[in-house]
Amino acid sequence: MLGDLFYEAKGRITSKRVIDLNGPKIEGSYFVEGKMREIEVEEIGTFTTIPTSENVFYVEGKDIVTIKRSGIIATVEVRGISKHGNSSKVIVGSNFYRSSKTDKLSFLNNLVGIHEAFIDNNDNISYKVWEWK
Repeated sequence: MLGDLFYEAKGRITSKRVIDLNGPKIEGSYFVEGKMREIEVEEIGTFTTIPTSENVFYVEGKDIVTIKRSGIIATVEVRGISKHGNSSKVIVGSNFYRSSKTDKLSFLNNLVGIHEAFIDNNDNISYKVWEWK
């Protein structure tokens, strides 16, 4: 069951590169900032995309979430499907979080999130994640 929205962030894709011509497979990196349950966080991630059909891509990613101005982190594994339109890309999928059991991000430990990301033609990202219950 889809739970509450617990994370909203904005940022941009910071780099892209081709890592395999067979497929093909493209790698990208991004940086977003936002609030996760009222905690200000930054997230940096790397993802790969593989086309599955016309304008549809399978996406895998690995991210690190950090509380701003602290050393507290959580990790995220991401899986999703990206659909490309004329003026934007929409990515929907799942996030699998891991964190320490004792810090401010401990609520993320073993949490599964459902995400929706919008990416415009200038590589700006608007990102939302809901808890899966």
